[in-house]
Amino acid sequence: MRFKILLITSFFVFSCESNIEYIQYNSIENQWDKDSIQNFVFELADTKKYNTYINLRINKDYPFSNIFLITTLKDSLSVLSKDTLNFKIADKSGKFLGKKRVNIIENSLIHKEKIELGKNKKYSVSVEHAMRVINKVSGLKSLDGVVDVGYKIENID
Repeated sequence: MRFKILLITSFFVFSCESNIEYIQYNSIENQWDKDSIQNFVFELADTKKYNTYINLRINKDYPFSNIFLITTLKDSLSVLSKDTLNFKIADKSGKFLGKKRVNIIENSLIHKEKIELGKNKKYSVSVEHAMRVINKVSGLKSLDGVVDVGYKIENID
C-alpha cells in the first residue's frame, strides 16, 4: 500500500512541469527611487512563444491603487519594444489585488503576450516606475511600499 502511495505521489510531482523559463527578483531598499531602474538579463534555450510578466511585491505602505511602469525590451542589437504600462493593483475600496502572503501582496502583471523570443540571444528588460501625484507635472521621486520587482517568462508552446 505504501509503495502505491509513493508511486502515485512521485507521478504527480514529476509530471507537473513548470512552464517558467526565467524568473528573477530585485529587492527595493526602503523606497523605489525614480532613477533606480530595475534591470533583468536573460537567454532562452529555445525559440518559442512566451508570455512575460512583471512581478511586483508591495506592502501596506503602497499609497496608490495603480502603478505606471516604463519597460524596455532589448536584444543584443536593438530595442524591441518600449512601453508605458498602467496596472490596477487595488479595487475601488482600496483592497489590494493579487496573492497575499503574510504582509506582502504579489501581483504578476502581464508584460507581453505570445511574444516570440529566439534561442541563444541575450535579452535585457528594464523596468522603472512613472508614478506622479495628481496635479503635479513632475514624476514622483520616491515610491513607498514596493518591496521587490521581478521579471518572469513562461513558455506557452
